Amino acid sequence: MSEPTEADFMIVKLGDGESPEVFTAICGIENVSINKAVNANDRYRRDCAKPGIPGARKNRATGKSLTITASGAANVDNIETFEDILGIKRNYQIGLYQTDGSDAGVLLGTYAGAFMLMSDNMTADPNGDSTGEITLNNDGPWTWTKAA
Repeated sequence: MSEPTEADFMIVKLGDGESPEVFTAICGIENVSINKAVNANDRYRRDCAKPGIPGARKNRATGKSLTITASGAANVDNIETFEDILGIKRNYQIGLYQTDGSDAGVLLGTYAGAFMLMSDNMTADPNGDSTGEITLNNDGPWTWTKAA
């Protein structure tokens, strides 16, 4: 029987903008969602031989997007960094990993590219956990590199 290769966790890393660029994991961010979508325009064309019948929809792709939504602890240590990069294009890496009992886990592959920090939300619950959530939107193309 064949089973799918599943990622158990993801790590979001922020580049420092230097050359060579060094990427550091954003501590506290533990739950990561990746959403890829195609933006499109609907087009309708009538058949010239049957002008009385409405045309069928045809899609015209106008672009692709990748949105990362990541959440976890409301880590106060991240506030200054997020203040500095909110609305700024930076390079990120999002690694997909499997748990194997080691400290690092097994890297399955990495999304990489320029993203803009679009939102930084924090909630403090006096009767529960504090939470933080960020949203990253791609700014240009991205890559997926499967681990060797």
